[in-house]
Amino acid sequence: MHWTNLNRISYVLSYFLPMFAVAGFLLGLVPFGRLSEAVRDLRRSLSNSPSTEILSDSDAVPPILWAWLPVTLAFLIRFVSWRSRTSSVFDAHRSTGRLERFFGPLYGQNPNLLDDKWITDRFLFTGPMLFLMACALAALIRYKLTAPRKSLQEPFTTDSE
Repeated sequence: MHWTNLNRISYVLSYFLPMFAVAGFLLGLVPFGRLSEAVRDLRRSLSNSPSTEILSDSDAVPPILWAWLPVTLAFLIRFVSWRSRTSSVFDAHRSTGRLERFFGPLYGQNPNLLDDKWITDRFLFTGPMLFLMACALAALIRYKLTAPRKSLQEPFTTDSE
């Protein structure tokens, strides 16, 4: 049952980034915090023992919303510092194929861009960055959609009271 004419390795190398980003987005939609609370409540009800309740700060920013930052910084350092083997001596800062190397599919790669670090750039820098950014975006959307609404009509107070 083949849906593509590409062999397995070419398929993975070509579609790894979109699949990784979609997987990160879908994983960001899962409310792991609420799942762990449900498991904790279930365990507490089954054990019938008094337990200490740990109160969490509801105003704290969840770590998933910041997880993309260090990975993106590492990617940006690698993205900016990358030099093509075909870059000009007169304009070394303008490397042709920079976007294609980091984000383009395998069939769009120039043979000059495929060096021994192409796989490392793709799997260790670009993929995890896209995964964590998509995961954080989905988590942010989930938090915004499921957050309790705060009342906009607060009682008006004056200084004379």
